[in-house]
Amino acid sequence: MRWVNWSRKSNEPFAAATGSMGLDLNATRIRVMTGEPGRTVRTLVLDDPAEELQLAVNLANRAPEVGLVGRAIERRTPHLGCFDFLDAIGEARRWDIGRHKLNAQDLMTLALNKMRAVCPTPLNLALTVPTYLNATKVTALAKLMERIKLPVRGSIVLPLALMAAADPAERRPRLTLLIDVDDRALTGSLLHVEANHARLLSMMAEQRLNLRAWKERLLNGLADRCVRICRRDPRDSADAEQALYEQIDNAMERARQGHRMDLTIRTTQWYQNLIQTSEDFEAYCAAQIKAAVASLGELVQSAPEPPQAVWLTSPAARLPGLAVALHAHLPDRTALAAMPPDAGARAALLMASRWIRDELPRTHLDSVIQLPESPARENGQAPLRENNSAKPSIRVTRHDN
Repeated sequence: MRWVNWSRKSNEPFAAATGSMGLDLNATRIRVMTGEPGRTVRTLVLDDPAEELQLAVNLANRAPEVGLVGRAIERRTPHLGCFDFLDAIGEARRWDIGRHKLNAQDLMTLALNKMRAVCPTPLNLALTVPTYLNATKVTALAKLMERIKLPVRGSIVLPLALMAAADPAERRPRLTLLIDVDDRALTGSLLHVEANHARLLSMMAEQRLNLRAWKERLLNGLADRCVRICRRDPRDSADAEQALYEQIDNAMERARQGHRMDLTIRTTQWYQNLIQTSEDFEAYCAAQIKAAVASLGELVQSAPEPPQAVWLTSPAARLPGLAVALHAHLPDRTALAAMPPDAGARAALLMASRWIRDELPRTHLDSVIQLPESPARENGQAPLRENNSAKPSIRVTRHDN
């Protein structure tokens, strides 16, 4: 499918000094990276102090509010918030909350307008999207962005963008399994590299294993632990439950690094400290880990050969116990690597530079992409791997019985 004419100026040549923008979008958040010739790329702060703009809308007040203020009611008053609406774009689904009657396009417009308020004017913008977002929905999203003066030069699914942006010096694996997670689903994608092309062989998306489901399992595990210690349940207080929930993201990152977690539960009547380890988090998420490994195992079995590498996006690498379980089920020579948080936006920016040079067709790339021959380093960009190493690893701990 070839794109419609998104920009009124799409047929005019782009100036060499025009700034480029890479936008990485999924059901959880938006990340943006910009760059101009001769300048170092930078990640924009979209929701001060956070670089990410959360796709969460708070409808408790007269005017809708997007971002961290939306996440602040996710457990306190979830009936007054809108979450996981990206995949509903172009559909008839509506959110009727008080005086607000909004569909997914309205909610995305709110988020994009807030992003647009802190962004420079982009004349060369590339977009990375999850694999579960089909071409029809991507087209609707592109038209929506055009209306708010964010003309999309091209779009691509995240796995293909990450593979195309990898440094050729790293010797791209012939078959790679890429794992991602957001508020919509846990996704797995099999990528096959042959000659100068990367092809998406197959993918899976498990909605029951989305990021919010993992966090809810952790919340329930922590609350049950609190009950065993002090016979008080933080879920009995909306404020206490929200405060505990907001600590989970940081705790997941510390667990990935093997650090001890110290979580605090505080109400007007009582206070409790919870000391947790990565093994505790893995125990809470045992059911999710088992289901994820089973689904990803079915995907791998459909491939012609075992993958030589498994890449996990930053959110997927933080899922408790998933990397450990994958390491135990994969062949010994399979390399596990974690992507940094800005990998998707960095890849989108690199794709923008290829689109402006007319190296890629103006279409939504969701199945195959031609790989560049030159290293993926432009405008001071670093490779997409953590620590800038060819084979970086994530912390994997074996538990021997």
